[in-house]
Amino acid sequence: MVSASYFTNTRSLRLLAAAGALFVSACGSDDDSSGVTPPVAANNYQGVAQLLQADCGSCHGTASGRAYTVTMDSASLVTSGFIDPTAPGSSLLLAKTRSTSHGGGVVSAFSTADSSAVAQWIAKQPATGATSLVAYKTVSTILPDGIDAEVDWRLVAKPLYARIGGGWSDATEVSMRAMYDANNLYLLLQWSDDVASVKRQPFIKDTAGTWKKAAAKALPADGTDWVAYMGKAFNEEGAGLYYEDKLALAWNTYGASTSPAFEQSGCAGLCHDPAKGGAPGTTYYYSDGAKAAKKYTNAANEIVDLWHWKLVRQDHNLKMDDQYVRYWVPGPTGAGDGGRASDAGTSGYADAPFVGGFPVFRGKSIAPGGFYYQVTDTVRLTAAELNALPAGSMIASMMTSPITGTPGRADIDAKGYYNPATKKWTYEIKRKLVTGDDKDVQFNDLTRTYKFGVAVFDNAQIEHSWSPSILKLTFKP
Repeated sequence: MVSASYFTNTRSLRLLAAAGALFVSACGSDDDSSGVTPPVAANNYQGVAQLLQADCGSCHGTASGRAYTVTMDSASLVTSGFIDPTAPGSSLLLAKTRSTSHGGGVVSAFSTADSSAVAQWIAKQPATGATSLVAYKTVSTILPDGIDAEVDWRLVAKPLYARIGGGWSDATEVSMRAMYDANNLYLLLQWSDDVASVKRQPFIKDTAGTWKKAAAKALPADGTDWVAYMGKAFNEEGAGLYYEDKLALAWNTYGASTSPAFEQSGCAGLCHDPAKGGAPGTTYYYSDGAKAAKKYTNAANEIVDLWHWKLVRQDHNLKMDDQYVRYWVPGPTGAGDGGRASDAGTSGYADAPFVGGFPVFRGKSIAPGGFYYQVTDTVRLTAAELNALPAGSMIASMMTSPITGTPGRADIDAKGYYNPATKKWTYEIKRKLVTGDDKDVQFNDLTRTYKFGVAVFDNAQIEHSWSPSILKLTFKP
């Protein structure tokens, strides 16, 4: 999990940070007391930009890569979701600077006068709806195949460009479109990625002829903070990183299981770090799950619906994993899932056998260096074949089969397609408006506004980029 806080990748946008004593001295030390107070007219962005540079530049400068950057022009800021002209004082750009939930702590230089000046400018900007996704009615047949060939995606559905940040991803935003018919909701998501990551912890042959399962990443030491681990720059496709691309959507469920924290804060309301007394944050504890950063709700009856796509494990079976976030108690009595659980059914994936120091199977329809396996499509590797493979050869370590459980874990049809020319993922989703599963959001009231969040995992286990703004889905009749 990435908490509501640490947006540190220079290639990703970041804004929110959680409970961050780590940055208090750095960001809290912004100082505009030099005697130069930028003149700020209520409708003068140049003055606003100068003010924000003075107050926020040490943490949000050009090279910082954090979600709000002081070099963001006015047009980008207006459409970012970081300002709300209908409620200027609630804008993230203002609220975070004076809040302990800001990763840099309270920015002491951001005075009441500064806040007032920026609020006046925000109030005069157009309300763009940059956090609102509208689902348009369609009579066309939509196939969730990752190819946006249906004309309605372009002529009917209007995009929301949701800004994301915080993880290893190349993407700084996710383009989202939505449609629906009498029975189903359809989503089309697109985001940038320089490489499709399909090497999920493969078995690798070394120069001595020994096979070992590759690590997903170099594990940080216990107690390492997210920011300390990631640093200000990170190459998500760097040497020694072997994982897969993923994407997740989180939805409030409403009814008896709704989460007030998610309704108010979106994904930030799910992020809790037991090492920080349950406050937001991310501290790594791979040796002790009870101390690790977790994602969980705040009360026993609360559930947040989690749609979780895993490229290597699920994409070729045309499914998105239907899971959920539940209440979890940190400590020895807490379950090992840390608050993330799965709907009824089976996952459709398992570790491939590794016997006597050697991988056992390869897929019969692909070369030995491939990375997708299905349980029903395997060939047993011979000793001669293994010996003949040169050092550096890779064999997939994951065996897959279709997800089961309807209603349950197999409720969501989906498929991703990566275009190497445009370096972009296109991902299509189809889910029934009403599944009947008590762990799911039910789109049974088309007059309701449904709160949700989106996250991109770029060759990352948990180091995902996510939407700091609360996203909203509405249905247009």
